[in-house]
Amino acid sequence: MEKKSATRLDIARRAGTSVSVVSRALNNSGYVAKEKKERILKIAEELNYAPNPVAISLQKRRTRQILFYCRNVDNAFNMQLYKGMLDAAADRGYMVLFNGKAAFEDLRNTLVDGIIMQDQGLAAYYLRNYGRNYFLPVVSAAYGEVLGEEKDSERSAESRTFSRTMPSGRHSVPIVEVDTYRVMETALDYLEHCGHKKIAFGTPYPAENGNVRTAAFLSRMHERKVKDARNYILAVSRRDSRLAADSRLLSFQEEVAENPHVVNEDFFGKGRLAARIFAERKMDATAVVGFNDEFSLGLICGFQEMGLRVPEDISVMGIDGNDARKYVSPLLTTVSLFPQEQGAMCVRVLLDLIEGKKVRYVTHTGFRLLEGESVLPCASAAGTL
Repeated sequence: MEKKSATRLDIARRAGTSVSVVSRALNNSGYVAKEKKERILKIAEELNYAPNPVAISLQKRRTRQILFYCRNVDNAFNMQLYKGMLDAAADRGYMVLFNGKAAFEDLRNTLVDGIIMQDQGLAAYYLRNYGRNYFLPVVSAAYGEVLGEEKDSERSAESRTFSRTMPSGRHSVPIVEVDTYRVMETALDYLEHCGHKKIAFGTPYPAENGNVRTAAFLSRMHERKVKDARNYILAVSRRDSRLAADSRLLSFQEEVAENPHVVNEDFFGKGRLAARIFAERKMDATAVVGFNDEFSLGLICGFQEMGLRVPEDISVMGIDGNDARKYVSPLLTTVSLFPQEQGAMCVRVLLDLIEGKKVRYVTHTGFRLLEGESVLPCASAAGTL
């Protein structure tokens, strides 16, 4: 039978004093006569008293734990984001818990000092539906959001940030953002430098959803005076008018879920299907940019299954820079968002917030082109399917 742990009441009885005096002595808070304090500490040692960490955290109102909400648990990018959080939190004596179901109703039973959200969509959903019931500091990773009807040439980096889409007032949260508008521009610059003029964009979301990557793609196509620019968007979603009746999309959980913010998005599977749709539509693009690396790896797989060579027959480029690209041939050319650095920054901002320090409402992190083997100059690409 397991021996019951000694309590402060046990110490108080042995010392012939009250529990409150024992607590002051053990916590080194408040006045306790020197001799009595020494006696209490000696008894505690004799009884092998071990303080309850939960009780201590409640007493100090600090658990030294934070929680990362992430619905895409199979996404390599998110796991690197989490790795960055773990390292940064450890540097400051914190632990990072992980919730892969976005089950916000369980928050009331979780002892944490603050929350980090995977992205702006999940954060906005939390704030609208649950945030007012909890008074925990929140920080979100963010990737930009298109707002308003400004002309692209007039849209500043600030006007593209997700911060303006957050619920206003006391429920607004700081964000750590990568400007994916500029990221998409970097990807397109690289493909154009390689001689590609007809470029397609593969996305798991409808073309009309206002995603910043889609907006950046369309802006560049309009600058290049590409006719029917939207026809170069492979929007693999039932919410997109061109694929609304496509039964192949019923296999994707996100497409049939009541709330897509709380389910895993199958980026790889949709990228694989996008390759088939590309062929079915007989598109004349010589290169395709995927929404992220997993979507792009799905594209490569889909093209290869149809007997097409990447990059000899079609060039493929990604956005993310996650580690999964290292395990697929050819090595994916991508624009890295440095997820570990972004995750670490999310933790630093959140802990500063928890500790009462002033924080910036929007913190930007960088990105960089990573050349691989999935893009060839256009002269080497057949461009016909």
